[in-house]
Amino acid sequence: MTVNTPRIFAVFALVLLGALSTACSDSDQGAEKPTSTQPGDLLGSVLIFSKSPEWQHESIPAGVQAVTDLVEARGLTAEATDDASVFTDEQLQTMAAVVFVNTRGDVLNAQQQLAFERYIQAGGGFVGIHSAADTEGDWHWYRRLLGATFKSHPSDPADVQAATVKVVNPHHPATETLPAQFRLADEWYDFQQLSDRRTDLLTLDERSYQGGQHGAYHPIAWYHDFDGGRAFYTGLGHTIEMFSEPLFLKHLDGGLEYALAERRPPDYAEVKPDPRRFKRDILVDDLNEPVSFDVTEDYSAAMIAQRQGKLLWVDVGTREMTEMAEFEVFAPAKNIEFGLIAVAFDPDFAENGLIYAMYNLPDESGEHDLLQRLAQFKVDGKTVDMTSEQVLLDIPNDNTCCHTGGNLEFDQHGNLFVALGDNANPFESNGSGPINNTAEGTHHDALRSAGNTQDLRGKILRIQPDKNGGYSIPEGNLFADPEQGRPEIYVMGTRNPYTIAVDESTGTLYYGDIGPDAKEETADFGPRGYDEINKVTEAGNFGWPTMVGNNIPYRMYDYEEETSGKLFNPLAPENFSPRNTGLEVLPPAQPALIWYPYNNTERFPELGQGGRNALVAGMYPDSGELAYPAYYQGKLIIGDFMRSWIKVVTLDEYDNVVKIEDLAPAVDFAGPLDLKITPDGRLWVLEYGSQWWAGGKEAKLSVVEYDADAELAELNDDEVTATAGNDGIGHEAQLEIAEGKAAAKDTSCVACHQERTESVGPSFLAIKQKYGDLDDPTAYIASAIANGSSGKWGEHAMPAHNFLEQETREKLAAYILSITPEGEE
Repeated sequence: MTVNTPRIFAVFALVLLGALSTACSDSDQGAEKPTSTQPGDLLGSVLIFSKSPEWQHESIPAGVQAVTDLVEARGLTAEATDDASVFTDEQLQTMAAVVFVNTRGDVLNAQQQLAFERYIQAGGGFVGIHSAADTEGDWHWYRRLLGATFKSHPSDPADVQAATVKVVNPHHPATETLPAQFRLADEWYDFQQLSDRRTDLLTLDERSYQGGQHGAYHPIAWYHDFDGGRAFYTGLGHTIEMFSEPLFLKHLDGGLEYALAERRPPDYAEVKPDPRRFKRDILVDDLNEPVSFDVTEDYSAAMIAQRQGKLLWVDVGTREMTEMAEFEVFAPAKNIEFGLIAVAFDPDFAENGLIYAMYNLPDESGEHDLLQRLAQFKVDGKTVDMTSEQVLLDIPNDNTCCHTGGNLEFDQHGNLFVALGDNANPFESNGSGPINNTAEGTHHDALRSAGNTQDLRGKILRIQPDKNGGYSIPEGNLFADPEQGRPEIYVMGTRNPYTIAVDESTGTLYYGDIGPDAKEETADFGPRGYDEINKVTEAGNFGWPTMVGNNIPYRMYDYEEETSGKLFNPLAPENFSPRNTGLEVLPPAQPALIWYPYNNTERFPELGQGGRNALVAGMYPDSGELAYPAYYQGKLIIGDFMRSWIKVVTLDEYDNVVKIEDLAPAVDFAGPLDLKITPDGRLWVLEYGSQWWAGGKEAKLSVVEYDADAELAELNDDEVTATAGNDGIGHEAQLEIAEGKAAAKDTSCVACHQERTESVGPSFLAIKQKYGDLDDPTAYIASAIANGSSGKWGEHAMPAHNFLEQETREKLAAYILSITPEGEE
């Protein structure tokens, strides 16, 4: 709604300007920068926005008028509107601040959201009033900007109650003129997902009114610097009367003063680029289980390892593939993880022609089931001389099924990092850390491997190859005394580290660790499962199997006695395994940088929900001639194989996550499994495909390019539309099927199930054919999704997905029951 008739013309001008502007104006490289203001100008307008599409507060007109009066009292121009089309680069750059007056629900489309993000990043100011905290619930950047989200408010005995408000920070324009404590009548919000970056100004005394559920410490107004801009929020402002209350107006005026700052024009030099400028350049596809790759120093060639043993050479210029070698690997035809695991070029490959490979092979001595070998080879042209093999390490493994790890990365000093999994079977450990101490529990005991300082499994090694088949130990590894632990160990306590990356500017190591399956905490065993992104600045123990996530300890469960013991101590984890050959008290456990479970997490909501398989690409370079805009410099790029996304993480100087956002969201990745950022700032992505134990066009090696001159299509919100081929089904049923299909992708179901072909799990069509004739197949399938299953469809267990809402599981069931045989669509 537009209030105050004289301003209709100003709003009309804004809307007209938006209609005449281009679909999206960028200030990133190759795009025109907003230029309506000069560097010395002071901005003189404030945007007052009050869109609330589904339900509107009666106080909106009074709120808009009150903010207008405060703005005009400062000699500025108020631009009041509920028309979201004003959210463009061209228009926002003229605003000294943006005020959300009791907005509610989804008020901006994707293109408008991008413009608002860019405005804040360019130095803009924001004021949120009351139900601004109940706005854009699925837009995680906005949640972080505002500092919290609405959870609830009292309704008994009334929505509006008098309460005591306390000033906790009197040194801010929004509180410096207020009494230390006062009473006001309003609707008092409880909050969730509160940012730890905010600075509180006002709190509520929950003892002074009825029905508060936030807790003893109840913030109600705060401010913070965020993502280049400034944000002030107050939970006051529900009633009409509040907007004529002198204390509240003083408070609001001070918040506006903070948001206005010095009214400097926004600087768009390093703001978020338009995501539509990213595209995928496919180098080769139709691969067969690709799991690892590396790129030559001049980017002219790449090599790709396929799990079943083939090593491929790719000429980047011609896109031609050549078979370099075929390794004889352990049980290549079985649906297991063993095989050719990882490859890397020597840093001096152009001169010495050396490469390194890690692969599994039978132990001919018979002492062990198999070996995980790290070896050096000579390449002649594009062919590996298999007779040149020099074995650096043969690491004994058990034929358990799982957790090979799998990455090789060099740092700038010639040190080779080797990522190794714990080689433990996870399926009989209640989804927790496998610490089975029974005589028959060998394969279910990660204390024998990851927790054993004299075992190389469940570790990241750091060695320096000598180019002749040997290696030395660099200074700074975890164990200087070989009596305490293997000197090759740099990181211990990993479960299945599938990707690692080294920041060349700092030497910092990053790795993704794939976590266990527990969906919830249990009294006997401890926490639910988490995947981890870890940062390693010095050698250390990262906890597995005694800890998970942010150093959350498991219980010391005695499988022999079937009794649950005390929690492992993060400062001194104990290894009580009868198979332990190393230290009994381990080095202190280090917490993860990022950790996330199957379901949504309040700490990192941007990571979503569903299956998990954490990956790292590494830290984006912070200098040089780079392929992507400066916005990405010094940010961490991560991925997830199961969820098929690649994201950018902004960290502060204390390694706290500021925000997480998609990289190249328009690219539909199919199971990214290995990632690499080359020094020129391009991201290379190896995609395994969405079907396990298979290959095809989805399995590919690509480079994510940034096109500064791309012609940009209209950026619309994602919309679920009814699927074709269901003409005989009503519109609502079609919509439910379409939403179920979208949920199958969003929750990673498609990582284990295909529509009509078998993968790790049965096809959706096979599930329909088995259960479709039940009296209520929807209810049965929805229940099976929640509870999981084991043994019904083979050796692979499906973990419980009870973290999904009932409505989501029913939509998944509807989609599964809609699948028809090939040719019957």
